[in-house]
Amino acid sequence: MKLELNEHEQKIVRHALEDYLSNLREEIVKTEKHDWKAGLHEEEDVLKKVIMKLA
Repeated sequence: MKLELNEHEQKIVRHALEDYLSNLREEIVKTEKHDWKAGLHEEEDVLKKVIMKLA
């Protein structure tokens, strides 16, 4: 999929993803079930890659 965003839209989406990523990290720390934690780490990795693409 290709998504075209102007600079302002990129900034807003990047900010929203960074905010979500921050909350996700807190959730990872609090999660005790290993299989849930693994899924959250995978989500974290994907979000980091998307944020890098928006930079």
